[in-house]
Amino acid sequence: FASSCNTTFADMSTKLEPGQLADEGKQFGLGIDYEIPGLTTMTGSIPQGDTPLERTEAGYGQGYDLASPFGMALVSATVANGSTPIPTLVSTEETKASETVEPPSEHVINELRSMMRQTVTSGTAAGMQAQGEIFGKTGEAEINQGSHAWFTGYRADDDIAFATLVVLGGGSETSVSITDSFFQNLDKHRAEPQS
Repeated sequence: FASSCNTTFADMSTKLEPGQLADEGKQFGLGIDYEIPGLTTMTGSIPQGDTPLERTEAGYGQGYDLASPFGMALVSATVANGSTPIPTLVSTEETKASETVEPPSEHVINELRSMMRQTVTSGTAAGMQAQGEIFGKTGEAEINQGSHAWFTGYRADDDIAFATLVVLGGGSETSVSITDSFFQNLDKHRAEPQS
């Protein structure tokens, strides 16, 4: 996980029943539609995987998988929170979800937290200089013209979930670097005296 091992994910997802991976995704908010007053959203979608090839590709984020930065930030927020938080834009307006699903098990959440922390301490996001306890997962979404770089996760210290997508950014180093810079600048800004 910390080194982004696609072959392991491909093997596991191929063995799932059609629709099982899509159901798992919904436990993290991915594939749920949210009606948020003042905001248009799309979390993403995971195919039913009627064929073994579709399930294989879906397991490591290729094929017909779709994910938006909003959806990936929601996935990370779910890991941080233990269940999918209901996203809102205006506190007095109610968000409606297309369906309600059970949250992931506590065991799954704890395992993900451990693996996401390893990604930042010794894996593909190990070069971060930002302060705080950051948990994450990197990736590279391949398309015909190249690949998109992404990095999603959360910082436990201040309850921030994030998803950084760099269109045609190549390897995930680009998205990790941008996220690292964001947190460094945020911390610098917070440390400055407010007038």
